[in-house]
Amino acid sequence: WPRPDSHRPPRAFPLAQRTRSPPVMPTSRARRTLALASAALIASLASGRALAAGEDRALSPRGREDTIGRVLLDHDADRFRVLDDGGAHNALNYDKPLEDQATATTCNPRDDFVRTSGGQFTLGGERFVFAGWNQWEVLEAASDAPPPFRHLPLPGREHVVRVMNEAVDAGLKVVRMWAHTITPGYAAQVSPGVWNEEVLEGMDFVLDQARRRGLKIIWALADNWYPVGGVMQYVEWSATASRHQDFFTDESAIRIFEATFETLANRVNTFNGVAYKDDATIFAWNLANEARCQGCDAEVMQSWIERVCAKFKSADPNHLVGIGYEGFYHESSGRRKFRTNPGKGGSRWAAREGQDFVRNARAECVDYVGVHVWPDNWNYDGVDNQREYVESRVRDAATDVGNKPFVLEEFGYSVKDPDDTSQVYANEEGGRNAPVRDAYFSSAFDASLEAAKAGRLSGTLFWHWYDRGVGPGKYGVRSNDSTFKLIVEHAAAMNAITGAPRSCAA
Repeated sequence: WPRPDSHRPPRAFPLAQRTRSPPVMPTSRARRTLALASAALIASLASGRALAAGEDRALSPRGREDTIGRVLLDHDADRFRVLDDGGAHNALNYDKPLEDQATATTCNPRDDFVRTSGGQFTLGGERFVFAGWNQWEVLEAASDAPPPFRHLPLPGREHVVRVMNEAVDAGLKVVRMWAHTITPGYAAQVSPGVWNEEVLEGMDFVLDQARRRGLKIIWALADNWYPVGGVMQYVEWSATASRHQDFFTDESAIRIFEATFETLANRVNTFNGVAYKDDATIFAWNLANEARCQGCDAEVMQSWIERVCAKFKSADPNHLVGIGYEGFYHESSGRRKFRTNPGKGGSRWAAREGQDFVRNARAECVDYVGVHVWPDNWNYDGVDNQREYVESRVRDAATDVGNKPFVLEEFGYSVKDPDDTSQVYANEEGGRNAPVRDAYFSSAFDASLEAAKAGRLSGTLFWHWYDRGVGPGKYGVRSNDSTFKLIVEHAAAMNAITGAPRSCAA
């Protein structure tokens, strides 16, 4: 998406204090715009701004070129901004700066850290039960990454703010995000210890905006599936590692990974002056998203979890730590356990991914139990398989792990064929009705709500949310989709367990 000239908000503290930051990659406008390969587009980007000029830094309510000076490619920002019939859905207030667009809060105490007690999360001394969401490519959006890296209708930060506002209004309390980019050519960490400061400032922006609304964030530190910021990136950086499995055993790769976390934990937010390790906005850190060590003995991942988790706690004792994976049983767990893994016709593929659910969750420094369920990726035949997986993990966590909160951390269902009207068709709100996906979401919500009422589950995070006009890809949910109505209903039911209000005035 087009990259307007960067708007820099006033610093929360003197620039000199930033000398403690790690080395950063040069981020000049000239370097950024070279990737666009178009002189006309470069000129437009160089002259444009995401926010209107002027000391009040107010957003422009007008369309495009005159004030914002942006090339919008195949999108039209007017659908987000023009105030017809009372205003576009979830439109921002053009009389205020972008960073001051909070319309309500979650009612969560902003300065209280999430804790655990007796198998439950607590916040402000009270039991904390929540519904929330996963959000994809947030740091690309929050740093207004230029094309060809990303392409959005609006400057990325505006989409971040819009989703947060709508989330609070829907009663959602927690969001899970990646603490890195995934886009080739636009890495957060360019090489070990060398960072793209623009991406880090995007992360600062996300944390500050969440803090203003009382949203809590779970950050995933690496990803199993994407090389940028992912497992294979650390393997490539190590002179002594060569394959995916080495991420879990190679001393150099592990040390680079641990140093990455230390950099983030010690970073001071450029918007509010709060160090990440001291910011109660952060709910927890995930060691990695869906870490797998294919063909490895169970001891390999167990040792890695115990080591890096302890390092995380040493660098940041304030925040909780979760593993961030699917929750498979290893072959060594025995047939009674691993037969509850996904796998048609007796396939043992999931038992050979290095995970060992109960043993991993029992690690002393792991604070909560989380699982992911992917019915279409795992070739489930229907919603019953998904429900059985969730229920088996909830049950085993309660009986075999004990006294750790449980979170259904990822679940979703793809809309495989957008032309198949049995799967998806347009609705009157300009979104999509997705009856097959809705059935899977309803099943996951029903199982989760039942477990939450029994005190065995504390949170759910669906995969994943796109702002209107963005995506949606195979898995994306927008707020005008039929699935989102189920999400709002579920959030209300989860909030009702503890009597939490839907939202509070900002």
